[in-house]
Amino acid sequence: MKSRHFFLFLAVASLGVVARAEDKPAPKAAAKPAAAKAKATAAKANEADANEPRVKAMQEAINTSRQFANPSPEAAAWFGKLRAQRAASKDAEEQAALDVALQFDPAVPPSSSLGKEPLKNYPAPEVSSTLGKLAATERALDLGQKPTALSVAELTQLANGQDADFAARSLRLLRRVDAAAAAPLLWKRLAVASQRSELKQIEDEIMRLPVAQVSQGFPTFTEIEKGPLAAKAAWVRVIAVRPTLKADKAVILGLLKGPANELTEAAWDAVPAVFNTADKAKLEEASKGLSERLAPRAKAALALLK
Repeated sequence: MKSRHFFLFLAVASLGVVARAEDKPAPKAAAKPAAAKAKATAAKANEADANEPRVKAMQEAINTSRQFANPSPEAAAWFGKLRAQRAASKDAEEQAALDVALQFDPAVPPSSSLGKEPLKNYPAPEVSSTLGKLAATERALDLGQKPTALSVAELTQLANGQDADFAARSLRLLRRVDAAAAAPLLWKRLAVASQRSELKQIEDEIMRLPVAQVSQGFPTFTEIEKGPLAAKAAWVRVIAVRPTLKADKAVILGLLKGPANELTEAAWDAVPAVFNTADKAKLEEASKGLSERLAPRAKAALALLK
């Protein structure tokens, strides 16, 4: 009797499971609306935007207006065309884009699009601290104005100071104010600097010196020979791009056979600037037995001899 009731219980339970399974929606049937929705979204994304040509035309007008840096007949014709188009336009968005483009007219004083008054140039506040004077000097140089916060003598004094940050910044500004006064100080700092980051900064400043001033204070290799490898490599790299610097051929020739490092790489890069075809036999002898790192540089340097 008990076993019969047990089998009836199993039968009822199995019917409940089947009923619940039938109530669940089929996964394929549910996936069809999602797939159709995704397909419709993709088709809509591929449709061409009706406003795209219009927006591109407005952006093209602004980009073209940027190219006119100085007044010219071409600029006058272009901006005259934009003004006529601006007067005839009825669309607020197109009018705003043309207003932006007309701001680049070099024949018209700059003005704010938010008002009719011309832009005002507010002078920098008076400062008394050294840091403030350095900032005021840099601001004046960036604006194309004559710096008055610090004189050349004051910048030179700061560049020779003990504070490394003030010295580096002062020397950079001195190079922009008076390159002839900055050149000897830059070469001097290159000979005594020890940190690679500082050497890289000094090398960049020397590279920015005008050709006429870069030779002022130019040291011999003996003066920097005891310095770090990076300083000697920087010295040679400057020679490679500044033909006005006369380096001793024997010194450069002696650096070509050293171990493969940044100094020997710089020496081979400087070969076309220091040597000529009359020295080709010596250079070919120095190029024998070089490592895979130096051999391509030597080959390129020999091919550039004049």
